[in-house]
Amino acid sequence: MRILVALLLVAQIASAQGRGSAREIIKIADDIYRARNGTWWGLFMVTSEGIVLVDPINPDFAKWLKSQLDAQFPGVPVRYVIYSHSHWDHIEGGAVFAETAKFVAQDGVAQNMDGRYPHMPGDMVDRNKNGNFEVEEILIPAKAHPGICGMPENYFRTHDRNKDGTMTPAEHFADIRKPDITYSERLQIVLGGKKVELVHPGKNHANDGTVVLFPAQRVAFSADFPADALVRGSLRSLPSACGDFDQHPMTEWIRSYKSIEALDFDVLAGGHGDVLFKKSDIAEARQFFEDLMAAVSAGIAQGRSLDELKKTITLDKYKDWAYYQRLLADNIEAAYNNLRSYR
Repeated sequence: MRILVALLLVAQIASAQGRGSAREIIKIADDIYRARNGTWWGLFMVTSEGIVLVDPINPDFAKWLKSQLDAQFPGVPVRYVIYSHSHWDHIEGGAVFAETAKFVAQDGVAQNMDGRYPHMPGDMVDRNKNGNFEVEEILIPAKAHPGICGMPENYFRTHDRNKDGTMTPAEHFADIRKPDITYSERLQIVLGGKKVELVHPGKNHANDGTVVLFPAQRVAFSADFPADALVRGSLRSLPSACGDFDQHPMTEWIRSYKSIEALDFDVLAGGHGDVLFKKSDIAEARQFFEDLMAAVSAGIAQGRSLDELKKTITLDKYKDWAYYQRLLADNIEAAYNNLRSYR
């Protein structure tokens, strides 16, 4: 195991603003680096035949990252850009690599980009069923759960490209290059003699997610699941629970956790979170879901109302987890609605 979990000893290619700035590149294993843009992270592997990049994040960051790669690895082009899932805040900006790279994603990413209202996180659903985005569809969940669900109004304004007050799916995806290669359950890429495994774990925060596994380095990458945007230093953090767990059955979430746990790796680098996670961290996060589901299922079977469940389910085992006080009731309500709506 040559994993440099000593992230602290890592070789860093600093941004112009220096160490600790919003943008940096950190080596975490042989030829594998994390690339940071504020609280978002991508990842890339360097080989003799080119670079495999996971998540360009956004156009400005992608341009910055390309300049860094050109300077630090001259003559080594990006050959593959892998999308972790279709949510715009992780995969915009890849066009700067289009001259040399193929774009790869799970089948669902292409389906989400086919012109219909796509799957969205944070309870940003098509409330009026017209196939387009209105600002209220972004702000209703944001106002109900500030800093947890929805997005700021500026997101809508910047993506309403023609400023007509409506954002179409085409406008939403305008900065995202469509995938050239898609897969259903698993796909292997080999570049410069190094293997990369793509695995679809199931439906969770997204319906088209990919876990990227680097078997030789025993590193995995996954964005927004299991570490969502609330996570900073630990997976001991209650999930946001927006949209009754993003409109996907809790059983699917648990299956997704188990799919990641079944992979052979030592550390998981997330699209959020400042640290690298271990399998035991993922198992704990899965256990929370299982315990929440069991407690709420039992209450429903006993004929208890949602208000009763909020008053009686405490899950004391998790009282020292981040967001316990703020989000426990939301998690109970999301689980209650989920178990009654999704199968």
